[in-house]
Amino acid sequence: MISSFYMRFLTVGLFIILLIFTRFFNLEKTARFIWDESSDLVNIRRIYIQKDITLIGPISEDGNKVFGSLTYYMLIPFAVIGNFDPASTAYGAAFWGVITGILFLIISYKLNKKSEVLTLLLIIFWSAILIPSRWAWNPNFMPFWSALSIIMLLSKNKFKYILSGLFLGLTIHHHYLGAFTTFGLWLVILKDSIRSKNYKDIINFSFGSFFAISPFILFDLTHKPDLFLSRILYFNNLDSNLGILGTFSKIGNYVISNNYLVLFSIIFIVPLVWIDIKKRSSSLNYLFIFIFSGLLLTLTKNYYDHYLLASLPFLFTYLIYKREGIGNLISKILIFIIIISSLINFPKIINNVTWETNIPAIRNIAQIMGDEIKLKDLKNVNTVVLQSPDPNTYGRRYRDLLLIKGINLKNKNEYEISDHLFVITYKPYEEILKDSAYEIKIFKKGKLENSWDIPNSSWKVFLLGK
Repeated sequence: MISSFYMRFLTVGLFIILLIFTRFFNLEKTARFIWDESSDLVNIRRIYIQKDITLIGPISEDGNKVFGSLTYYMLIPFAVIGNFDPASTAYGAAFWGVITGILFLIISYKLNKKSEVLTLLLIIFWSAILIPSRWAWNPNFMPFWSALSIIMLLSKNKFKYILSGLFLGLTIHHHYLGAFTTFGLWLVILKDSIRSKNYKDIINFSFGSFFAISPFILFDLTHKPDLFLSRILYFNNLDSNLGILGTFSKIGNYVISNNYLVLFSIIFIVPLVWIDIKKRSSSLNYLFIFIFSGLLLTLTKNYYDHYLLASLPFLFTYLIYKREGIGNLISKILIFIIIISSLINFPKIINNVTWETNIPAIRNIAQIMGDEIKLKDLKNVNTVVLQSPDPNTYGRRYRDLLLIKGINLKNKNEYEISDHLFVITYKPYEEILKDSAYEIKIFKKGKLENSWDIPNSSWKVFLLGK
């Protein structure tokens, strides 16, 4: 008969295997790699090659928002090992996704001493956790730090409030809206401090979270114009038409990812919260932090799912919190609903190949362009993306991959003085000649120098000369 120790060992081993499989399987075909990820790869390489230690990380396409560089430092080892291949940072994201899943397991163990099958399945398949784990984008690393913050809160470490504030404050390095979650937890600790008339905990948490963002403050004080805090405040449009109902609808769709199951889950959410209120359960603190962070959707101009990533581990903690009787049954039903909706979504997550993904095709296109430029010693070369689902006609991701190889193309203002043009498209050559785009206008009377069909994709590449 297998002892409980070995059974637990086998369970945890199987959990980790499934965690790795769901994060890494078919990653090169399904991990997003557009201009955000390509520019990040260029910057990661610059930091590594030039030893340029900086706080400046990703910059929004409109140039209005500057994020911290913590994401870069978390991905540098993987980019170096992968020789700055476009898939290297995706594998880095998957690695941190696995670690984040293990942190969720630790949270579960600290609350219940043993992890039930439903909790393990939730960690493995929950779409809201899984999708960010397969995508090297700066907001997607916030759950890692939030989970660490919760683990500190649940520990007996005498510095736990300082460390909890520090870890949660680091989410702001990935996306400034991590501040909402940090402030939510600050309010919870403040409430407990006022109730106990002991303010040491709130002071320690405040110190830890302030220490996390102090580099931004110092940077803004010593560099003009301000790049971080005041710039974010100035350019962030606080204007939304979602309203409370719209907000909760968006949150529900994000958490459960199935409209029908969202409606069904309401039957169970309301009584669970009511039971927790009647019992004055501490689990409500975690739910408050998640809902408080969700309310930012009523303040921001546009809604994006990643705004909730910093608070997601708090919702997880609320769902798996140890309960008795009917409350325990209802929480399990809710977890079961999330698992079912995620399993429905799972095949699409690991198999759906789109223009944003398919890294082998993206890599192949950049390789063709680079080889052709070097082989024929082409000068004054430019590129454009036409008649495809890719809205970035400038071809930023291909330019970035060529830049990593030391190849510079002409910019968007230099098409008229370019002698060669790579056209990246879904359409045949005859259709491209009919396109009215400014970028191709002067090449229509030139000659087709070469063409390629990219295997296992709809992409085609044409090299045009004047």
